[in-house]
Amino acid sequence: MRAIVVDDEPVMLRCFHRMAKQIECLGEVERFDDHVDVLEYAQTNTFDVAFLDIEMPEMNGMELAEKLMEQNPELLVVFVTAYDNYIKEANDLGSVFYLMKPYKQEVLEKLAKRLDKMVNPAGEKTKKDIYIHTFGRFTVFYNDRPISLTGKAKEILAYLVTKRGKEISNETLYTTIWEGRECDNYHMKVYYNALKRLKDCLEEEGVSDLLISTKRGQIINTELFDCDYYAWSDQDNTIPYDFDGEFMTEYSWGEEILAGMLMKK
Repeated sequence: MRAIVVDDEPVMLRCFHRMAKQIECLGEVERFDDHVDVLEYAQTNTFDVAFLDIEMPEMNGMELAEKLMEQNPELLVVFVTAYDNYIKEANDLGSVFYLMKPYKQEVLEKLAKRLDKMVNPAGEKTKKDIYIHTFGRFTVFYNDRPISLTGKAKEILAYLVTKRGKEISNETLYTTIWEGRECDNYHMKVYYNALKRLKDCLEEEGVSDLLISTKRGQIINTELFDCDYYAWSDQDNTIPYDFDGEFMTEYSWGEEILAGMLMKK
């Protein structure tokens, strides 16, 4: 489910973002603080749900909803406000959703699940914004566009993907990727530099939540993406994959995983 939120109050935008990213069916929500950018975005992008603050300058949420619904009559609109005296007008526009400020996590989550069922009827699986391709060369796609990961930074992420949400120590990552190198604080500087490049790249691409750092090591957030390797392992035909005997071809450590896969094929 793709969603946007529009609110002229930066604090409320940040609050909504913080809560939404903890709700799987919402995840990353595009944020806007004025109607101009929203209407421009809507011309070239599709989304299923719009969370609109009602009281905004120049064009209020009611007026913005009308504009957006002219472009997409199927759009689900949720009006967001601190006041309850707009319910009749909201219903007149065809919106049956109303979210009161201040937000409550459990209320937003319940509403999001209800909206997701409307967007994705029973039997259909929600497509995630991130797709990770491992059969062949390792590639991460965000909204169907490959992100620009390179070098050892890319390899760190690739190895974490194979561990499927398990915490991997920094020492294990270093000795696996820099095979044969001495493992001490001095020599591990190359690893921490590559890790920083990875974090910077994910931040720039808007997918920083993909990597979780702990005191001991790193974890890949498997809730945020679909993956051909996982689909193959789970025999999940709702996620596209085409395994023809190649896996992480650019990484030597992938050969052992591939051997195990071929034995199961």
